[in-house]
Amino acid sequence: MRTLRTYVLREHLAPFFVTLGGLTAVLLVGNIVKFAELVIAKGVNLFDVLRLLIYLVPYMLSFTVPMACVIAIIFAFGRLSTDYELIAMRASGVAPIRLVTPLLVVSLIISAALLIVNDRLVPASHLAFRRQLKAIGIKKPAAYLESGIFIKEFTPYVIFVYQVEGQKLHNVRIYEPQPNGPTRTIIAESGEFTRSADQRGVQLRLYQGTVDEQDPSRPGAFYKVNFDSYAMTLRADQTDPDSVGRKIKEMNFKDLWLERRRLRADGVDTAPISLELHRKIATSFAATVFVVFGLALGLRLGHHERLATFIWILGFFVTYYVANIGMNAIALKAWLPAWLAMWIPNLVGLIVGSVMLWRARQ
Repeated sequence: MRTLRTYVLREHLAPFFVTLGGLTAVLLVGNIVKFAELVIAKGVNLFDVLRLLIYLVPYMLSFTVPMACVIAIIFAFGRLSTDYELIAMRASGVAPIRLVTPLLVVSLIISAALLIVNDRLVPASHLAFRRQLKAIGIKKPAAYLESGIFIKEFTPYVIFVYQVEGQKLHNVRIYEPQPNGPTRTIIAESGEFTRSADQRGVQLRLYQGTVDEQDPSRPGAFYKVNFDSYAMTLRADQTDPDSVGRKIKEMNFKDLWLERRRLRADGVDTAPISLELHRKIATSFAATVFVVFGLALGLRLGHHERLATFIWILGFFVTYYVANIGMNAIALKAWLPAWLAMWIPNLVGLIVGSVMLWRARQ
């Protein structure tokens, strides 16, 4: 029996890693197309963009690993069924259900590994991604800008550009809200970014426009001044990547626990933090839920049922993650406790998978 179990586990190994690599690559393709524009059109260093892609991988693992687990099971049991090995096992008095235990143990090990990934790698990589993106914005500020969007990263300015062509900006609007008075506005037909002389920031040089200047005769008021060329400097201390603060998603379990305790002491609602804490834990065990479901399908797999089985898998995958999104919204509205909302998809998935597995055993 030990030899047989080892054989079945080995049959799952290759499909798992091939599927994991393929799914991760597919998810990266959309980002590769998007980031390619930074290299081709905006002159961003290729290695800086590659770092962005690498930082995305840990987050993707929380989706691709459970999916790879269930697809590997279908491929492995599909081959065993096609080669009549499952029939041979039954004829020899070995029920295929007895092969389920080692696969469930492996799924728990994978879930424990995902727990570490969600605790350590995902928060660190998410923060590193935002810092790398901001670092690119410092070296190539035009890459940080997108036409038709209000850019608020260059505090205290709000920048709006109608058209971006490489390093050139066209039809630029810059707003500087004042604490006590009207918003200061700068309008220019075009502009470009350059490194400042002291290398501590970036310089935005604007051409053909108007700028609001303080009116000395009327405090708090402005008057318009026309210019052919106007330079303004954004200091590195305003855009320093290391100054990027951590969001809730970028905290590990310990940080979330301490932050929740601190906010509770201050009388602040900690529902978002509790939700993120339980979300990280619950989604780590999605691999186990998917393995149970995959085993139920794999043991019932016939010779010509792979297409229908993959449709079942896709439906289960979509339903599971849509349920997670729905439970997240319900928990934020305080209709259910955070821990219950985040664990309901897992509990329902395990019940459905266990019932199907029990029927497959019959």
